[in-house]
Amino acid sequence: MVNFILPKISPIPKDTEFTGKYAVITGASSGLGLEVTRQLLRMHASSVILAVRNVAKGEACAETLRQECDTQNQSPKSIIKVMELDMDRYDSVQRFAKQLREEIPVVDLLILNAGIGLWNLERSSTGHERTIQVNYYSNVLLIAELLPYLEAGAETTGSPARISWVGSRAHEMSSLDKVPIEAGGEILENMDKDEAFTSFQRYGDSKLLCALFMYSLAPRLDPKKVIINMVCPGMVNTSMSDVLPIHLRLIMIAVKAMRARSVEVGGWIILNGALVAGPESHGKFLKDKAIADKSRYISSPAGQEAQKKLWGETIAEMSKLTSLPVEFQ
Repeated sequence: MVNFILPKISPIPKDTEFTGKYAVITGASSGLGLEVTRQLLRMHASSVILAVRNVAKGEACAETLRQECDTQNQSPKSIIKVMELDMDRYDSVQRFAKQLREEIPVVDLLILNAGIGLWNLERSSTGHERTIQVNYYSNVLLIAELLPYLEAGAETTGSPARISWVGSRAHEMSSLDKVPIEAGGEILENMDKDEAFTSFQRYGDSKLLCALFMYSLAPRLDPKKVIINMVCPGMVNTSMSDVLPIHLRLIMIAVKAMRARSVEVGGWIILNGALVAGPESHGKFLKDKAIADKSRYISSPAGQEAQKKLWGETIAEMSKLTSLPVEFQ
């Protein structure tokens, strides 16, 4: 039984620092991404890169953050840089990765926060259903493009790079559990079918794909070079529910008023997974601050088969776009 009231969360330990280090936060112009950036600056980050779709909005956020740092005398020397990253488009992901590799010598932390939830079926320019494109495909491509760069940086610094992917408990309620893919069918192809789209289900579907991919990738990585985990901060009071029809939005506003965490608390949870949790969190899903067991579906024979199938299908898609690192082959 799920508790309606979420447990209280303690702040990040005061001695947690990010002095002299570099972080990239996707979806950093609002909500959790912006708050995580703010908290990293308070930890004396050397540089934070706001990876955003809307550069003008990102620059406005960056200026606000600079003013906050000056006013509060926190990290006044931190570099705040805005870079374009549109997760709707493969070419934008690849341009961003190329620019990052060329302009930033080392990235210590990559927060994969950008994500969407849609009420109606939409398609990206790639032809894929848009929720799956933004939440899954583009994140996988970004990891593939940056993995050798992150590993090289770890060799330079002597510490593993960290990837913390913002996930969701919603992956435990995926349509794959309720309506398994037919024998011989493909998971990603099915996700693109109009008839497979369900408003309430698609966000959870996308987050299941992310979790399955992480569980496949992590054993292929050397945690002395790259530690990857996935973190669910629970319900947080952000604008994601604004896509809902007005009658459902009003209900969600009431629910969030009683149950949702603030973005500050959500930021604590994400940065716990990114900075406080140790190597034991590699390849794990964290609910709040605790490492969680794999979901019932993922642990089942059907889920394990889906994980293998998804890996193969994803590698086939990524191979069309870029030269894959050895961990993907």
